[in-house]
Amino acid sequence: MPQTVENAISAFFRPPFLVAVVLLGTAALVAGPIASRFDLRLSKDPLPLKKPLTALDASSLYPYHIVERHVMPPAVVEALGTDQYVSWTLEDPNRPADDPLRFVNLLVTYYTGGSNLVPHTPDVCYLGSGYSPKQAHENEDVPNRAPGLDVQALPLRICTFVKTAVFNRDEVSVVYTFFANGHFVNTRTGVRMAINDPTDSFAYFSKVELSFPRATRTQCLEGSRQVFESLLPVLARDHWPDLEAAEAATRTEPD
Repeated sequence: MPQTVENAISAFFRPPFLVAVVLLGTAALVAGPIASRFDLRLSKDPLPLKKPLTALDASSLYPYHIVERHVMPPAVVEALGTDQYVSWTLEDPNRPADDPLRFVNLLVTYYTGGSNLVPHTPDVCYLGSGYSPKQAHENEDVPNRAPGLDVQALPLRICTFVKTAVFNRDEVSVVYTFFANGHFVNTRTGVRMAINDPTDSFAYFSKVELSFPRATRTQCLEGSRQVFESLLPVLARDHWPDLEAAEAATRTEPD
């Protein structure tokens, strides 16, 4: 046998080549027969909201009412990655004028379609605005007291930032949670795991973020729990899609 042919044949059986063959074969099986057999969905379809977030019923947030609706500039919307959002400043007029929980900033965003959705979080976004973390960010599961919300505990994440200027020191705490493919989570990893479930045909997530401009970290967490109790059931009932119903509909559609 000529030396060149012998070398070519031996190259086929070297470990790197064999590993590559095994990986390619496994990928083909997952993308083909195995995926079909177990109904695995490797690509994700978009799932629209029941109603736009802009149709959110502000009266459901009693005792809070809207004092300002914020409209983001096009460049900010582009950076945000979605035009499905509401950004409001709310006021609880029942609280004293100097109560740090009297005013709250609310931001709700929605993303859907594909499996490479990128969750935007205050952990990163505030750094781009000149803030630094004051202390380590924390995840906390708080008991759910919201009626109509089928979870025992609500996973929240709280971040506290500080920005120091020559004549000013600004401190702000932010509390947020995600609702991703029917699950509440409080981390970007949790979102990715939820929307990449191989048995789901669709991918979506919504972030609900609150900050109280004059509140401490502890006060912010306390006030957020009150707002979430009113807000989250309304989002779940009127706005966020019904994943189970959508998945059931895909299984009954004719081929």
